[in-house]
Amino acid sequence: MLAAVLGASLVVNLVLAGLLLTRPAAQEHRGRGLDRMVNRIEAALPAEDRPKFRAVLDAERPDYAQQLAALRAAGQAVDAAMARDPFDAAALRAALAEWSARWADFNNAFTGTMVHAMQAVSPAGRAQIAAARQQGR
Repeated sequence: MLAAVLGASLVVNLVLAGLLLTRPAAQEHRGRGLDRMVNRIEAALPAEDRPKFRAVLDAERPDYAQQLAALRAAGQAVDAAMARDPFDAAALRAALAEWSARWADFNNAFTGTMVHAMQAVSPAGRAQIAAARQQGR
């Protein structure tokens, strides 16, 4: 059971990372972080699947909202540490470590939501998301 959950988490992470990091940004994919990733996924989905996908994210938002807020706060701390003058390498290192921990927490909380969202869309929609990920390479 644990192996299956970890395997599913890995697959979701690879899909998300592929969409988020390897695909060139287009004008319609504005935003940062989760918002940008969701916009990219929605753009890859057939029109009839978009409301289904979004409905799952909205319905399950309480399951990951706290972790998302903590991740965003940690990101702001990273930005502040980077902009600090005089630069403090230890402060940036600590902020990045905290951001990394918050990313892991968010990822653990959001994985189930992403799996449920993929279950809600059509097989063609899932195939289009996979194809969009491949095109971004």
